[in-house]
Amino acid sequence: MPMQSVLSSGRRQAALAAIFVTAALWIFPAAALDLFARHQVTLQFASRDGTPLADAEVRVFAPGQPNRPALTGRTDATGKFEFPAGEDGFWSAEARSGGEIARVMVRVGEPARREDPLSPYWVYGGLLLMLILAFGLRTARARIRRPRPND
Repeated sequence: MPMQSVLSSGRRQAALAAIFVTAALWIFPAAALDLFARHQVTLQFASRDGTPLADAEVRVFAPGQPNRPALTGRTDATGKFEFPAGEDGFWSAEARSGGEIARVMVRVGEPARREDPLSPYWVYGGLLLMLILAFGLRTARARIRRPRPND
């Protein structure tokens, strides 16, 4: 009976898991988008007279990609459509039902904050100060533990 190492068994399991995840994301690309989604967006489409666009074909476009749909789907009976948004910015969507086309643009996420990041000089200065304190404590501790010569 041949012996099998634990390492090769672990590698086999990792390879199978990677193959499974890759196949699942290949088969279900919307799940890949949902995996990294930070926001859930709900839109409701209606015609000019206010009636909901039920079962309309929807195309959603990510920020900065107005010509390539990020995902597609259909509205429900009330004209609502939900999608996961993985990045902040202006998302656009359009719903088509018969001769009606409804378009919407929605801002996802918080507006960009203008906060200056922590300066690297403060970080390096703090690290240097901690190093000096650690060295000083180590030196003081060594002096205390050192045996004193008898006079």
